[in-house]
Amino acid sequence: MWREGYVLGGETRFFVRVLGSAGWSPGEQTADRDDELIVLLHGWPQDGSSWRHVAPVLADAGYRVACPDLKGFGRTTAPRGTRYDPESLADEISRLIRNLHARKAVLVGHDWGGPVALATAFRHPGMVRALVVASAPLRKIDLRRAWHIPLLNLPILPELAFKAAPRSLVGAGIRHAAARPEAISQHAIDEYARAVSARPRGWLPYYRELSRRAVLDATVRRVRRRSGWLPDPQTPHRLRVPATVLWGEQDPVTPFSLAAGVGRDLDAPVVPIPGTGHFIHEEDPLAVAQAILELVGPGAYAQEGGVSR
Repeated sequence: MWREGYVLGGETRFFVRVLGSAGWSPGEQTADRDDELIVLLHGWPQDGSSWRHVAPVLADAGYRVACPDLKGFGRTTAPRGTRYDPESLADEISRLIRNLHARKAVLVGHDWGGPVALATAFRHPGMVRALVVASAPLRKIDLRRAWHIPLLNLPILPELAFKAAPRSLVGAGIRHAAARPEAISQHAIDEYARAVSARPRGWLPYYRELSRRAVLDATVRRVRRRSGWLPDPQTPHRLRVPATVLWGEQDPVTPFSLAAGVGRDLDAPVVPIPGTGHFIHEEDPLAVAQAILELVGPGAYAQEGGVSR
């Protein structure tokens, strides 16, 4: 059964849904720590509930699964003066893992959850057992497909638009980006719309800070290549944990052609999810869960012959 509550990650109080490891709840103080934790990080316009069909498969495999609402999304509010640079976001997730009473966690990040998970793996590798990046461009953004990113960088207008017509905008975004939009219920869309309209300034910085950084990095690499006298490093750092890249083959927003570059940067295999668009964990949750388990294997509790919900 699901358990819900708030867990601190630095100054941010994350609303977290937890499945598996009966007898533990968010916020519970205990000295026991384990490494059988998987943290699932969502993207726009979703919240932690978007993993509702993936988490039970992982819990049945013997893991404790935590699905937080990212800062500024769902029921996780952004503290006043909070920062959205990769280092700050990574520090928050590392503290969240500690406060979920685990030494290490498997991190799975979809969309904006991908860069957050990756930043955590680079900055706090000792706390990350493995990494899964799903439909999340890291060093390259195709603005011809992701044309909404420049629009969301405009001042004032996005805040007003999502206050005025959140249901229409979120519904249109999901229908455009999903190959199987029927997999995402109208109730889920209504909940996502309600949350993103409540505090647009809580989630817009992902587009206004992280996307600008990605564009700047791409520009610097292009200048390096063309100058001939500045070396172009293949990767900014060497990832020190096992990783897998998942991608929807029919993703129209972050096209599948970007997946190979992400896999190359992370020295990780790319697993295509056929027949899906951008929201792969809602469009084909079983395929996503199975790909995660292919990387990390069954949890210790499952290997002992039992699963606890």
